[in-house]
Amino acid sequence: MSGRKPDRVPVVPFATGYAARLCGLGLKTFYTDMKACVQAQLLARDLHGYDQTPIFGWADWGGWEFGGEIQFPISESHGAPWTARHPVEKVSDLERLKLPDPQSAGWYPLLMEFNRLITGLGFPAKIPAGSVTSVVAGMIGVERLLRWYLKEPEAVRVAYRMATDLILKGAEMVIGHFGTRCSAGYGAPLDANSLISNTIFERFAWPCLEEIHRTLMEKGVNRFTVHLCGDHRGNLEAWAALTFPPRSIISIGSQVGIMEAAAVFGPSHIIAGNVSTTVLAVGSYEDVLLEARRCIEVGKDLAGGFILMPACEMPVLTPPINVHALLVAARKYGTYE
Repeated sequence: MSGRKPDRVPVVPFATGYAARLCGLGLKTFYTDMKACVQAQLLARDLHGYDQTPIFGWADWGGWEFGGEIQFPISESHGAPWTARHPVEKVSDLERLKLPDPQSAGWYPLLMEFNRLITGLGFPAKIPAGSVTSVVAGMIGVERLLRWYLKEPEAVRVAYRMATDLILKGAEMVIGHFGTRCSAGYGAPLDANSLISNTIFERFAWPCLEEIHRTLMEKGVNRFTVHLCGDHRGNLEAWAALTFPPRSIISIGSQVGIMEAAAVFGPSHIIAGNVSTTVLAVGSYEDVLLEARRCIEVGKDLAGGFILMPACEMPVLTPPINVHALLVAARKYGTYE
């Protein structure tokens, strides 16, 4: 991130639920007991020797924060929490909705406890900076949102405004407690072109993301990580047009090529990716080694830098030997002179 060359390609396995399983910790406990959450991630990092610092959060958020209901995992097959009841089912529900107070709403109290623990260990606090579409989908529901883009566009704009305000209000709370030495990050699974067109992304999501990016940077936050989850090939130019701090990390899914992303984002940013999660979950050690080597040999010498990372969150049931293969590949094929 400082622009200098490391001894080897860094390995960030995006391991959350995997770390819980490795430590014999139930996923509900992992996502609700922040001390256990941090400890499991540190133990997994120490065991494997990878470079990930503790992370917090899950993809399906926004519904709980706005007064809906959350369901925590009851088995490893669920992987992460999800919204069980969305607070908005019709347009009139949206009109009655109030902006939550992040001091007490949804995952924010857990986030603040997580940040207290990791800043005490010397890590920067985490700021959830999006995706706005994910928060809106948590409020409305994915299927309903996809219909409303066409049938109720003004209601969708209202929801995006409220989601943006929540994200900025939550960020202000984190900065107020921990200062600007924070790391802002988010994934964007519901902005992918497999669900919405680049036109819808640019019309609804992009202006909100730009506002969030600019506001956080104006407050002094200069560490950003964005995971382009899924097929964002139609959105790449729009993502690259967002205001990012230099040396931001752009993580990509399997559908986007490493060189394709690097060509669009240029040498100012770091590309991370994109080892197949399918290979990690069900492939052999040799399969993962080969897949990781492919990624390293494509990305190792990018002018902006490269991080070896899965195409999405490390599957909870990934065999530990396959995670080890990522480190072996980085040491064997990813070292720098």
